[in-house]
Amino acid sequence: MAPVRAIFPAMSDRTPPSSADPQKPASGATPSSAPTSGAEGNWFGFTPVDPSAKSGLVRAVFDSVATNYDLMNDLMSGGIHRLWKDTLMELVAPKPDMTLLDVAGGTGDIAFRFLKKGGGAAVVCDITEAMVRVGRDRAIDRNILSGVQWTVGDAERLPIASRSVDAYTIAFGLRNVTRIDEAIKEAHRVLKPGGKFYCLEFSHVVLPVLRELYDVYSFQVLPFMGRVVAKDEASYRYLAESIRRFPQQADLAKRIEAAGFGAVRVRNLSGGIAAIHSGWRI
Repeated sequence: MAPVRAIFPAMSDRTPPSSADPQKPASGATPSSAPTSGAEGNWFGFTPVDPSAKSGLVRAVFDSVATNYDLMNDLMSGGIHRLWKDTLMELVAPKPDMTLLDVAGGTGDIAFRFLKKGGGAAVVCDITEAMVRVGRDRAIDRNILSGVQWTVGDAERLPIASRSVDAYTIAFGLRNVTRIDEAIKEAHRVLKPGGKFYCLEFSHVVLPVLRELYDVYSFQVLPFMGRVVAKDEASYRYLAESIRRFPQQADLAKRIEAAGFGAVRVRNLSGGIAAIHSGWRI
């Protein structure tokens, strides 16, 4: 297996994403509806924003929650995000000769699981430096001194060589990028032929009886707990809103296929509160 550093290219090795502006929301679209393809960059939660400002706003949110990131996921998922991540890792099926790229994975949860299950090497890339610092500190606390490398970078413009990794994961991060389609194209670029793409993300509840309860929890209970427990109501309200703005499961699957992936599959978790999308890099 090539050393981890071999997947970091010179800048010229990266294919720059399209500079075209994302399309505007369809006329009459409501903030709570899932966005049309490419329109998510115009929204920060339910607030319309200039696409050029979104990444900075998202970075500020995760700067704020970085030291309490596990608490945030516990509050948002009722603690079961750990089981979802374990399910994701079962699908990844780590092997000693595999290199994993985990995007938006600053605190290292996915990378640590990958190494614990026998994976060869992991690279963690996150747009927020504060999240990467937390991950590095956690690695030291766990005596994980080799096998994982940390880098700050944008999911839409990864500082990673083309066709250099065996598996790409992004957990609870895709809904925060400005241009989802560009991030998926970047995943396709960095994967080796035959490599696998996995996205674990909060999604859309498929059980009507659960949907109403989840809405109450998301928009009333979660912001309250964010204010009381984490002293940060605004960030938690954004995170709840960002889930509702995220594409429906079937729409995201189509967009993954459009990026060039084959055998795209969707696995709903906990009635659709979360979902894992996967696909092969052909």
